Amino acid sequence: MEYGKKTENHGKTINSKLGYMERLNHPAVVLILSLGCAFLPINAMVMLGCGMILLHLFALSMEASAIGLCLFVLLLFMYGKFAPKNGYSTILTSLLCFFRVPQVMPVAVGMLKEPSAYLSVLCGTVTYFYVRGVQDNFVNFTATEETEGLAKFTAALKVLIGNKEMYLLLAAFLITSLVVYVIRRQEIDYAWRIALFSGNMVELVILLVGYILLGMPEKILGVVIGILISIGISLVLEFFFYNLDYSRVERVQFEDDEYYYFVKAVPKVFVAKKDKRVKRITPKKRTTVSRRELAEELDIDQNLLK
Repeated sequence: MEYGKKTENHGKTINSKLGYMERLNHPAVVLILSLGCAFLPINAMVMLGCGMILLHLFALSMEASAIGLCLFVLLLFMYGKFAPKNGYSTILTSLLCFFRVPQVMPVAVGMLKEPSAYLSVLCGTVTYFYVRGVQDNFVNFTATEETEGLAKFTAALKVLIGNKEMYLLLAAFLITSLVVYVIRRQEIDYAWRIALFSGNMVELVILLVGYILLGMPEKILGVVIGILISIGISLVLEFFFYNLDYSRVERVQFEDDEYYYFVKAVPKVFVAKKDKRVKRITPKKRTTVSRRELAEELDIDQNLLK
């Protein structure tokens, strides 16, 4: 039921963020979707999320829904072509953007995934900013005159093209994920630890400078809090996925007919288990043998055993 629970939370977030179609706000609809996705792969969750967003946008404005459809087709093509196994990253990025802590994702992706997984972060980020942009420009999509159709299309395009904050985050996330990936692949001690701190610091600097240049100093406090949370989560990921004991490093050298081999072996950290010694005591069985049976066994006269 893990898929179902995550879909239910994702559906509630979409409904609370948009909520333009009243029928989708009914708890029964979210429950049915969650139960259905309990038996479907993760990519079905991504598709259903996009479908819910488009239905909400259609209830608000056909123009906003049309632009959203084109956007999702492009994003899903990129996602399906280069990062089809990173559906969780797409959904988590959108959710973390909603909770104002998206700084976690690029470092986590750089630590655990290949560079192509950044596209899933891109999809989640662009989706969030488009939804938020439509919500912030709600008035531009509520005109009823037929002559306002072009204006609605223009407003929907400006939500994407004119959103400088979105471009800042996409650039920061790309650079951060690449820095983390390159450093954690190096053959140095504490590579993951160096990578996560370097990545978070690079992301912090880029976002601070970017928000100052964009004239958004009110975002700085949120960035600092997000980076602190990112460092904490990154340390947890390192503990579970790359907990090595560098005090017991071994270096081995050997050769064959064509090559010399230099191997560096770093053991994992394991919690020492207590040695248990179990002593079993079994009583000795007493057996009695009669004189007759013993004589038959030895093939002698039993009178000789007196």
